[in-house]
Amino acid sequence: MYATVDDVYEIAGVSVDLATLKKAQAIIETASGRPVELVTDTTDVLWLRKAVAYQCAYMEDDPTSVFEQPNLESYSHGDDKMVMGDKKVWLSPLAENAIGNVSWRKSRFVSFPPMNYRKEKRRQDCETTWMRNRWWAW
Repeated sequence: MYATVDDVYEIAGVSVDLATLKKAQAIIETASGRPVELVTDTTDVLWLRKAVAYQCAYMEDDPTSVFEQPNLESYSHGDDKMVMGDKKVWLSPLAENAIGNVSWRKSRFVSFPPMNYRKEKRRQDCETTWMRNRWWAW
């Protein structure tokens, strides 16, 4: 478990029972894409502990409502038009932000050293000249 009942009360100020905590834990594991057994980094565990606490607070009134909510933005009765939304109604917005801070969800940006354009142009010119002189070898 990422969090305990005491952790939830300390972080979110909500008293929950063990059943609600287990439901929130399962939702956070699904949303983060990693079960608790695979998370070893302490920073990731801290973020996921907060995510579970926020999810418990989100589920405070009715713990089963997140399993039943449709993602409906608007409904018009005239032509029976339903517009479904793209936001996750089963996941707390704060929990979603906390999950975004774990190490495997961050950007994998790769930086490259600055390019020397003159050197690259010379290399390309030499390669072009070599290919033009060796066209018969192909």
